Amino acid sequence: MTTEQITYSRQEAEEMVSRWADTVLRVGYTWTGSVQDAQDVSQTALLKLLTSPRRFDTEEQERAWVLRVAVNCCKDLKKSAWARRRLPLESAAEAWVELPEMEESPVLRAVQALPEKYRQAVYLRYYEEYGVEEIAELMGCKASQVSTYLYRGKQKLRTMLGGMYGQESLSE
Repeated sequence: MTTEQITYSRQEAEEMVSRWADTVLRVGYTWTGSVQDAQDVSQTALLKLLTSPRRFDTEEQERAWVLRVAVNCCKDLKKSAWARRRLPLESAAEAWVELPEMEESPVLRAVQALPEKYRQAVYLRYYEEYGVEEIAELMGCKASQVSTYLYRGKQKLRTMLGGMYGQESLSE
């Protein structure tokens, strides 16, 4: 990875946004639970990608960097004063925005209902197909903690889903 100043052509920038937008949006939605917040996170993370003075040697390095930036943007949003003080408007009708390639299923609803640390670990492992060491780096914790989060998250999912539903996809 080099750190020289990089200027992208419009086509290169559009290709990068096209390549990472869905992934960053899904990560943002998983962390925030809100389509609008996920869109904000996505915009911020993609802007950082396009303005960063980094060029990556491999797509895996780029993917890891993009996901790390997206996770950090989610954390920044959650700890912001605005996010801590806002309340949902019960009377406002929320416009439905469809997330790319995310099917509504009992498993997805159950994953979204998990406590944050379990939800993040399960999402990164089974939806983004990261290994335990990579997840530990992305979450800023030890691999043993990630293993515990995955184990406990799977146990909670089994309970929530009635034991046998999707068990083959949750085993390692």
